[in-house]
Amino acid sequence: MAPPTPAQISRLFAPLAIQGRQPETLALLADDVDWTIPGHSPMSGRYTTKQDFIDNTLKVLRERVLTEPLRLAVRNVVVSGAAAGAEGTDEEIEGDVVVELEALDAKCKNGLLYDMRYCWVCKFARGKIVQVRAYLDTELLTRVMEQNP
Repeated sequence: MAPPTPAQISRLFAPLAIQGRQPETLALLADDVDWTIPGHSPMSGRYTTKQDFIDNTLKVLRERVLTEPLRLAVRNVVVSGAAAGAEGTDEEIEGDVVVELEALDAKCKNGLLYDMRYCWVCKFARGKIVQVRAYLDTELLTRVMEQNP
């Protein structure tokens, strides 16, 4: 098993920015991913499966809040224990990764700009994301949820 490189993580997360290709990155999530959104927003809490996370966050945003599916661009990547030199295969990734993401041209159904930034602290094991702590602007999320019932 190998720690990932920042370039490798950027490549794996890049499909989040392309409409229709987000499932490529979501496929990295382990079925039993442990995903936590800290804070006091309507989506704050702990999700213990990939489907639970998707159904209660991404699907809610897509169906209730946003005019189109959320696209996210990678703005920064920090990798713990990244070794210099050649990267291992995607299936071998192990270790901790921090990815800063920015919503691209996201608008709410009520016209409000959804200019969200996320910081995902991810733990990889055997090429899958097994744990995430997702930090975001909970005040913005609460506002868009309240204004787009």
